[in-house]
Amino acid sequence: MAVTISGMFGNGHTYFADGPVVITVNGLQWSDIYEVVTSPFTIVRVYVIYNGSRVGEFHEDTGGQTSATFDISSALRAIWADYAFDTEVSAASAGSTANRSYRSYSLEVLTEYLDSQDGEFIQTSSGIFSGGRCAIGGFTEWERYIIPTNADADVSYREHSNTRNGDASTKPTESPELVGRSSITSWVDVDNTGTTSVFYRADTTVGNDAQTAHAPLVLRDSIDYQDFLFVNRRGAVETCSGRTKESMDIEVQSQQYSRVEGPSFRPLRSLMAIASGGRRSWQMSSGYVTREWAEWWTLEFLKGRRHWMLYQGRYVPVTIKAAKNSVSIYDKSKQQMPHVDFTVTLALEG
Repeated sequence: MAVTISGMFGNGHTYFADGPVVITVNGLQWSDIYEVVTSPFTIVRVYVIYNGSRVGEFHEDTGGQTSATFDISSALRAIWADYAFDTEVSAASAGSTANRSYRSYSLEVLTEYLDSQDGEFIQTSSGIFSGGRCAIGGFTEWERYIIPTNADADVSYREHSNTRNGDASTKPTESPELVGRSSITSWVDVDNTGTTSVFYRADTTVGNDAQTAHAPLVLRDSIDYQDFLFVNRRGAVETCSGRTKESMDIEVQSQQYSRVEGPSFRPLRSLMAIASGGRRSWQMSSGYVTREWAEWWTLEFLKGRRHWMLYQGRYVPVTIKAAKNSVSIYDKSKQQMPHVDFTVTLALEG
């Protein structure tokens, strides 16, 4: 049985783990040594193998068909489940370079069928297929819609999509970025082996940058700007600066318990309160920005899954919540520029 795999696998392409990653197993044929058998019970199993271990299993009753299609993105997400962004966050703090290699995987194909002559259940292996590569991140539905075919939907499709900030960056290029004096900005690139993130201090001149495509910046002397790192939809660690409003709250929650006092002639009970919480939160804003930047703050920054904020000299994990359920990007009845408001809460107690 000459089984082949087509679709979003191999051929030097690297696909996003946040998928869908669709493959098709072709050339399935159930037979014994005498003749081709049309079995009423035919199953093909596909195993995703990473570092010698099976991390995902997919199967389908083909009904005697010679091909089967699977979405293996859930297994590819498992491959990246142990990845920690701490090294990239540390590199950003130092204003240096962080490299992240793509992860390779293989596929194992097994076929099972019920022999129509003697009723025996037979399983055969079609071998292991190597050459799969995947990366953190994904495309939006709109980006997937305009990609011609599934096989073309690899990370190379984004190359040169953002010539100023880097291939994996999603920042607008129509206007300069507003950052604070102490902020850093990222320049991310993609090649055949992985993603490279280069972080620059905001006061770095263009002539000193390793890449001439480094984004121009508008520097602010105000201390009201706060620095952030977050993971965008393409898996890159982006940087930005938000403006702090005159507001900081500390959440403290208390729970009351009934406590029995020590041995006495008449048992006594008293109440005990244990405080918890202690999480600091700030009201912040993007500041007045252009329409393109307002969309980026809303669709990228607010919807990011991982955020860090520069606090007392180091980046600490935070959670971001939009100030309103809906954000007004532009309003022709008003002359002022739009702004995006949000709440920042420390993910650590204390």
